[in-house]
Amino acid sequence: MANSDYYIQDNSDIEDKKLEAAKELYASGNFAGALKLYLDMVNTSYSYKLYYEIGRCYYKLNDIDNAELFFTRSVSLENYKNPSYTFLGNIYHRRQIIEKAIENWALAFSYKPDDEAVCLNLATSYFSKDMKFQSIFFYEKYLKYAKDKTSAYYLDIKKSIDSFKYFGNDFYQKAKQALALDDKETALQTLEIAVKNYPLSFDTNYQLGKLYFENNEYLKALMYLKQAFCIDNKSLDVLELLSNVMVNVGDFTGSYCVMKRILPLVMNNQKEYLEILKAIKPLEDSFDKLSIEGHKEWAEKYYSYNNYHFALFEYENCLIMDKNCSYDYSSVVQELKSFINPEERIIKSCFERGGFCYSNGDHKQANKYFSKIMTLSNENSPEYRLAKSRIINV
Repeated sequence: MANSDYYIQDNSDIEDKKLEAAKELYASGNFAGALKLYLDMVNTSYSYKLYYEIGRCYYKLNDIDNAELFFTRSVSLENYKNPSYTFLGNIYHRRQIIEKAIENWALAFSYKPDDEAVCLNLATSYFSKDMKFQSIFFYEKYLKYAKDKTSAYYLDIKKSIDSFKYFGNDFYQKAKQALALDDKETALQTLEIAVKNYPLSFDTNYQLGKLYFENNEYLKALMYLKQAFCIDNKSLDVLELLSNVMVNVGDFTGSYCVMKRILPLVMNNQKEYLEILKAIKPLEDSFDKLSIEGHKEWAEKYYSYNNYHFALFEYENCLIMDKNCSYDYSSVVQELKSFINPEERIIKSCFERGGFCYSNGDHKQANKYFSKIMTLSNENSPEYRLAKSRIINV
């Protein structure tokens, strides 16, 4: 060994052979044999993928403690697009730690929203927590992404969700009839039944919030208006009413944040824009660091309970108020958006990559990106139609 006290041996060929052998053993059901080979490789190399494979072997061998250990090691090396989150969710669910199970499944959903098993796990877990808004949200994701739409299980779930929608809409129509007769009491009762059946209805939530506001029941109004906001965060009617409700419950910083959300929506209406600016100014001068901390506490409580829609609302409030950027609220806001609507980010990325491949004549690769967009988007959306128009037979 000239000019050196030691040398590094290139074991890449040996490692590749071990890796292939381990994969074959795993595929054949010999999890113990695959585990032995994977553990041998840890002595010479490590990666998040290797730790994931070891975790999978332990999981299949029902050694849950070691499975958790290696899945956790895997995500410590790579916390994005890591399939370990799905298994960690399964492990926490087996231990009946539902909040942690949901958190890990939400992380899995954030990079692979069309994973029907993860969607179903989230739906059933939220249902067990009596969080029907979130539960139906993910049941509908499951119905959208399930590959086998003929199975008895799928058809049972579809029947239930269709029934919830039907009764929700039926009672909403009855409430409208009651309102036409100025019978607000009956309208409130029927709207409550409607929202219990189908809490994802924007119209039902908004109408309930409006009626409770008119009855001076501001806390109830606040809850339903927040849900309406979660469904449509660009509705001026909801935002304006939400701001008024917050003033009446003494949440002036919350009202300020809602008004800041309104500003970009009324840019073309100079009179309204200036009125909002005028209303914002005294509120802006009234809050301090403690005001931000209050909203941060609410955000953390919602997050810990897996209510990511409301947590996002409160963390966005913190981001709006924190002009000095004393805390990185933007990262947690982006994380929560990925928990709720990862499709938007992935569709945008697929358009960029697909467009690049398309312009370079690589239509086969472009088709993969455009097909992914069609899977994730709504069939009636412009994104779906544009992606479909770009598909070329190759």
